[in-house]
Amino acid sequence: VALIGLTGLAIDGGNAYSDRRNAQNAADTAALAAALSKVQGASATTWESVGAQRAQSNGYSIDGTSSWVLPCTDSNTYCGTYAGNAEYLQVQITSHVKTYFARVLGFNEFVNVVTAIAHTTPSVIAPYYNGAAIVGLAQTGCDTVNFAGNSQLQIWGTGIFSNSNSNCGLDIQGSTSVQTYNAGITTVASGYTTNGNPSVDTYGYGITGNASQQPYPPPNLPNPVCTGSATKSGSTMSGGTYSGTFPPSGVTTLQSGIYCVTGDFVMNGGQTLTGSNVVIVLENGAIQWNGNSQVNISAPTSGPFAGLLIYSPVSNTNTMQINGSSNSSLTGTVLLPGANIVVNGNNSQLQKVNSQLIGYTVTLSGSSDTQIQMDMTNQYQFTTAPTIQLTR
Repeated sequence: VALIGLTGLAIDGGNAYSDRRNAQNAADTAALAAALSKVQGASATTWESVGAQRAQSNGYSIDGTSSWVLPCTDSNTYCGTYAGNAEYLQVQITSHVKTYFARVLGFNEFVNVVTAIAHTTPSVIAPYYNGAAIVGLAQTGCDTVNFAGNSQLQIWGTGIFSNSNSNCGLDIQGSTSVQTYNAGITTVASGYTTNGNPSVDTYGYGITGNASQQPYPPPNLPNPVCTGSATKSGSTMSGGTYSGTFPPSGVTTLQSGIYCVTGDFVMNGGQTLTGSNVVIVLENGAIQWNGNSQVNISAPTSGPFAGLLIYSPVSNTNTMQINGSSNSSLTGTVLLPGANIVVNGNNSQLQKVNSQLIGYTVTLSGSSDTQIQMDMTNQYQFTTAPTIQLTR
């Protein structure tokens, strides 16, 4: 009996262990198959069936009683901390392994119960960085977001985000004044630095540190493409590719369209530029707005680039500078992930702007006066990819 018992332990125990491993693999693949079907938009009945079919194809039946494919909102599951969360689903497989030698000891079968939990994140449409009005993307170092001199900043509707893990990543200096009315300031670092006698008022929202650092380069960047060449007709210009200083001399109005510019975006003296439903792509040039020039442009309101106003690829690392005493109005996202954005001048600069300003670094200095009234519906929003992941 002892020898038979030892043989049963070796052979029947080995069979049970092998079955448990196979059952776990089947549960894992069933959970992933169900999760994939779920994020692809299938109904609960459909993705549960997909998971069950995958388990059955690996030799394990789903009976709905001791074995199942169910969302973690179902009371039958044992999802633990994930219970009640519709983004999680569970596969449980109960397997009965018949014994041979162990029956002498009264064990007719071994029962294996395995589970797998998958997390599904649906695709969502969202603005960059929760819609923060000013975003500095540099992950390390000082002055990712820098307010200096006598600059004044007022933001309605949203806040400020610094992606640097250095405390000097957010640096507020001089006698600058920063006011955020509907959101606070968020930093990846645990703190920030001040120098001089700046004034910061977030009206109860505060400055919050230790935020999750965002990847760089940013994912989900747009890819606006131009067709044909930009054409000048009198003081008006149509969309397309353009090489040289933009806009050409004498152009004061941009027609709707995408403008892919190889060259600098320069505004001097008393020049004015207006346009609606436009996207300006700076392939390798810089922004240089000087004097009392005025730029009043707005992004498209529909289509794949709705809300995108000015964009440059990560490879464009120029300084985008707004100087002088201009009084410009922008509507739409200014997305310059590789560039340094500098607003530096006297008195009014960007007034009643409805834009996200996203750069590698962002600096407001001099006596610049920037007022941002954020409306998320006017900003560029991207669609995140759905994700699936085994969590247990």
